[in-house]
Amino acid sequence: MDRNSILGFILIGVILLTMPYYLKLLAPPEEPGVADTTRVQAPIDPTKQFDAAVGNPSQDQFSTGFKEQAQAVKSDSNQAKVKTVIIETPLYSAEFSTLGASVQSWIIKPTKPYLQSSEQMIRARYANRNLVLLARGGTGLLRTEEKVFEPSALQVALKKGDRPKKLTFTLPLENGGYYKETYTIYPDLYKMDIEIESRGLGDLTGAVSALFTWGGALEATEKDSSQDLFYTEASYQMNRSMEKFKPKGKKYEEEVPIGPTDWVAQRVKYFVMALDPETPADGARLSSWPDTLYQGQHTPKLIETGLLFSLKNGELDHKITLYLGPLDKQLISAVDPSLQQTMSWGWPIIKPFSIAVLWTLEFLHRFIPNYGLVLIIFSILIKIIVWPLTHKSHESMKRMQLLQPKIKEIQEKHKNNPQHAQKEIMAMYKEHKVNPMGGCWPVALQMPLLYSLFIIFRSTIELRGASFVLWIKDLSMPDVLFELPFSIPLYGDHVALLPFIMSASTYMQSKQTMTEPSQKPMLYMMPIMFIFLFNNFPSGLTLYYTLFNLLSWAQQHYMKVKAPDIDKELNEVKMSKARAESKKGKKQLKK
Repeated sequence: MDRNSILGFILIGVILLTMPYYLKLLAPPEEPGVADTTRVQAPIDPTKQFDAAVGNPSQDQFSTGFKEQAQAVKSDSNQAKVKTVIIETPLYSAEFSTLGASVQSWIIKPTKPYLQSSEQMIRARYANRNLVLLARGGTGLLRTEEKVFEPSALQVALKKGDRPKKLTFTLPLENGGYYKETYTIYPDLYKMDIEIESRGLGDLTGAVSALFTWGGALEATEKDSSQDLFYTEASYQMNRSMEKFKPKGKKYEEEVPIGPTDWVAQRVKYFVMALDPETPADGARLSSWPDTLYQGQHTPKLIETGLLFSLKNGELDHKITLYLGPLDKQLISAVDPSLQQTMSWGWPIIKPFSIAVLWTLEFLHRFIPNYGLVLIIFSILIKIIVWPLTHKSHESMKRMQLLQPKIKEIQEKHKNNPQHAQKEIMAMYKEHKVNPMGGCWPVALQMPLLYSLFIIFRSTIELRGASFVLWIKDLSMPDVLFELPFSIPLYGDHVALLPFIMSASTYMQSKQTMTEPSQKPMLYMMPIMFIFLFNNFPSGLTLYYTLFNLLSWAQQHYMKVKAPDIDKELNEVKMSKARAESKKGKKQLKK
């Protein structure tokens, strides 16, 4: 085994070992997550007031505090007055509790291809923290999660085509005033419009600021909980610039940005919750802690996202849109186009490719109902686009092979003057119209495309649950044939079939282009590496790569038939080189 082969094996090993970390970079947050320590962007008195009321809880406080709170609520004399309000629409069903006017359940119905079963959005253990208000001033504190509201109705049902209906929760205050939340419910949207208003709140609490928050996180929806954990994050938009809050989830973390805030949001892999005020809020509060009561392999990160409001004359009067539904580009754009930023598009340089790929796939899907067939058409279109570049690349590589003996002669002749040798080589390239970088262009063009396909198939809900044929049930997931009773490092705990087919196509393509015997170890090692690498990739990406390899193999075969002159010339060079080496060997034997 020569030195190049040994280096090849070492590089393959390094790639396999570092690939899990590399994959995390394909769809990174634009800004790094908040550090483990609490970080507040700017000091503000209302924040200090909230901290004094809520405190900066530790992990233990968050893991046990809700249990104690639930017991306290059950022992409250008002518990008997607590009722459940049921909301039914064609898209979802929800349950509100009159205790805190909080959302206890929000089940999205299977009304779209990517919603194949009902999806619960609410973590039941922390439901009392959803859509609650904390107001504090110099004379008192109001926590609506501790108060029982009076609902305008106990059931709201809408059918397709119905007009929006209103549901009001009213909290009488001790001084004769009130705090009220009015929800406008739509039959065909995943959003609700919320009007919050108060009268006499300032007299009761001396309130100067309020926090309206979703503090119960979102429920994981995917079978592979690590996927939900990876994509769990919060974000907010301030001055038309989105910032991400992606905590590590190992301890309590907090961020309190102050300034005109357009919206706050939190998401899991395929679903998002957003609070979008009609006029910008005065700030936001985002915090996170691990759910240490969770019994499972991966401990979820619980995230609280809230809007900060400064009260005018001690009263509240704000309109907020709540969106809780699929992370679908069209659906969230109908609420606020800037919410598209909560989607995963990859690096800024990759984002245009990701958007273009998704648009193309969706456009083709209008005419072709099967996304697997869409991918076949898509791969053919891409091959047609890059055909001229690939053709020139193929010719360039072959001509480079023809020039190799002359290049070696020049390098040997001017081995003591590398600069002069390089100048003569470049002049020879120009004379023979050879571009030494010509073989790289098709690969360079395809890399952003492959990255964007990886991102689209892994994190875009439009492709969730899209089946192809037989065993390929979901193009956004690996095409698992069977599960293993153990996990193999770098490979996983399942066996997917498409990586083996793709590996075979890689071998066919590489064998056709291999010209040097020293490349033979790579001919076998690359397909093996791809089996390990693609076993956990979305099957849609593997399918595309396989199809592209087969089309490339067919193109190379076609060019080999249609361009015999270059092959003939190349064979003559090889024969001449072999004869020269044979003569050299005979001379050495005579000596």
